[in-house]
Amino acid sequence: MADWQPKQYLKYENERTQPSIDLVNRINHENPTRIIDIGCGPGNSTAILKKRWQGANIYGLDNSKNMIQKAQTDFTDIHWLLMSANDDLSSLGQFDIVFTNAALQWMPEHETLIPNMYKMLNEGGVLAAQVPYVRYLPIYSSIQVLIKTEKWSEYFICPPLYPKHYTYEHYYNIICGLTDKIEIWQTDYIHIMPDHEGIVEWYKGTGLRPFMDMIPDEKKRLDFCNDYKQLVSKKYPVEKNGNVLLPFTRIFFIAYK
Repeated sequence: MADWQPKQYLKYENERTQPSIDLVNRINHENPTRIIDIGCGPGNSTAILKKRWQGANIYGLDNSKNMIQKAQTDFTDIHWLLMSANDDLSSLGQFDIVFTNAALQWMPEHETLIPNMYKMLNEGGVLAAQVPYVRYLPIYSSIQVLIKTEKWSEYFICPPLYPKHYTYEHYYNIICGLTDKIEIWQTDYIHIMPDHEGIVEWYKGTGLRPFMDMIPDEKKRLDFCNDYKQLVSKKYPVEKNGNVLLPFTRIFFIAYK
């Protein structure tokens, strides 16, 4: 998959950052000294951690060179690491908070990955995560319809493996083997989009991009996005003021050590 594009990702920065704000506000830890944001992207979520715990040493980790470069430019008071979450991170030491926002769906082997994140915690530490769950929402299911059509199926004989969409039971059944101090919840965010093109632009920054990457020709990618827009326009009605409402489900969990 091609590298991430921070400019596209941040087109709806406020909407993407609000879940980080909500998750950070739920963390019960008054004075952490070391915090890491795994899958930090361009640093918008990491900045929320820094805002709450200004005295902490905060690290942002991502395997995207483009994202880390953007984060380094915008937030100079945070330590940025170009690494994969599936690497051996033990050399980084222990943390009071291990945080991950909208990143686990891009990562394999959760049954190993999440316990390894939990092992990075000091005693009394907190693992806090947010992950989208849009498997059955039209924004994602429309892609599954589109890639099976005669027009596009030749590009998707082997569809992208990611993003993965797991239920809250999936995450609970992993973390309940680590601790019984668990909070887990699910929230629908209703994003107000200016039109159906806005939905396409939103999803081009995340879940649509691995499918676009499988189409080698730029003109065909534009055509694919247009066909996608035609499908989603049938699923999301235009409201009386011309806007379009986009429900987007997110799963949260907090595990205390």
